[in-house]
Amino acid sequence: MGRDHISQLQPLKICDGWSVVLNNLNSEKSTEEEYELLILQNEKRNAIIKVIYENDQYHIKVVGLKIDKIYDVESFDEIEHLLEELEYQIWSVGSGILEELQPLSQQVPNFLRLRIPAGWTVDYITLKDTDPKTLEASDDAWLFDFNQDLLQISHKTKNLLLDVGWYPEGDPSGSYGIELIKNEDWENPLEDIMCTELKELITQLDNIFMKEMINEY
Repeated sequence: MGRDHISQLQPLKICDGWSVVLNNLNSEKSTEEEYELLILQNEKRNAIIKVIYENDQYHIKVVGLKIDKIYDVESFDEIEHLLEELEYQIWSVGSGILEELQPLSQQVPNFLRLRIPAGWTVDYITLKDTDPKTLEASDDAWLFDFNQDLLQISHKTKNLLLDVGWYPEGDPSGSYGIELIKNEDWENPLEDIMCTELKELITQLDNIFMKEMINEY
């Protein structure tokens, strides 16, 4: 568990409202006959997405949260194909397709892929997979993609809140700000980190998830 477990997880694009119930989704194929790799739950959409490895194949199941109904089942031989469909299902179901709301009619947005372990819920995310070091100062992305509300993930059981923003908003000379708050005590964050590179942001988030898994918070 811990750092090795986090580094082996497959990063995923995920949208608001999904809670990670179980996450063992990595590229290693299990020798067990049936093995649950991932369980995501969305209370707002009354849905669960499961990834199961069985009979040398990956299976995605979209099922009802409150009713015993299977909406969709897909099977894949390779994890790369699984991940593409999985992200589409995460965003489609998260957008309300099961409730006959507007279905996802375009590609999954270019949000940053994250390795989120069990216990965390994505409250909101607008964090793009855009490296600020590659942008010109005049790029419109500074206006739309770099604000103070990029990511908020909560761990209800441990009363943790992970918050990511860009400070100052829209400023090319700014930086990512990462705060980890416990018991709503914003005056005394458990983590208070600034970084300017996307790669470093990912490393810091992985480190926070790892420390939570080994109960350092």
